Amino acid sequence: MADLFNILKVTVGPKKLTARVLVNPGMPLMTSEDVEATARVYYLAPAIAEHLCLGDAGSKFQDCMGHTELAHLLEHLTVEIMNETGLAGSVSTGRTRNVMGDDRLFDVEVSCPDDALAIGALSSATFMMNWAFLHHDQTPPDFAGTVAALTSLVRNLRGTGDEGDGADAVPTDAEVAADVQDVSYAHDVIDTEGAVVQPHDASGVVYGGAAADA
Repeated sequence: MADLFNILKVTVGPKKLTARVLVNPGMPLMTSEDVEATARVYYLAPAIAEHLCLGDAGSKFQDCMGHTELAHLLEHLTVEIMNETGLAGSVSTGRTRNVMGDDRLFDVEVSCPDDALAIGALSSATFMMNWAFLHHDQTPPDFAGTVAALTSLVRNLRGTGDEGDGADAVPTDAEVAADVQDVSYAHDVIDTEGAVVQPHDASGVVYGGAAADA
């Protein structure tokens, strides 16, 4: 069976990662097309419901989670995995935009303080959504274990962690790159999240951008 998504290209800039994501033909485009699968994602990472989500009907992701693009859900799950590691900074941002001319093609952007962290989170989120929508009869993903392994991996790469504590459970950059058609590292990418206004108490707050046409 085909996967839910096909990640065609990943571009890592100095401030954000952009993934060109194709929702494969035959797969649902909107969360409302499979409410039970969307609920499985929520139960894996319930904190996504409280993400501030600028530009949609409400102020939080829970206000649109029942009827939004699957790529938008992928963005929020990726951001939450990054946030749970404690290595993404005090504020994480994301944005999902449809690529004009193809209703199945999206650019998913997430803030990128560390390329291994962002790529590992995206890869893990993709795996979790494949389980929720396609393989829920199999053993559920270990969200906490995934976060712990990704945390260990990134700390080891930064030279601040211990070896041999489960980092191999999360794909490396090279392993993730093997699953996409094109990975490039661009150092002149314009940061589109500069207009996000932080609340007075921004510690631990997670932002997710609205899904909208570019």
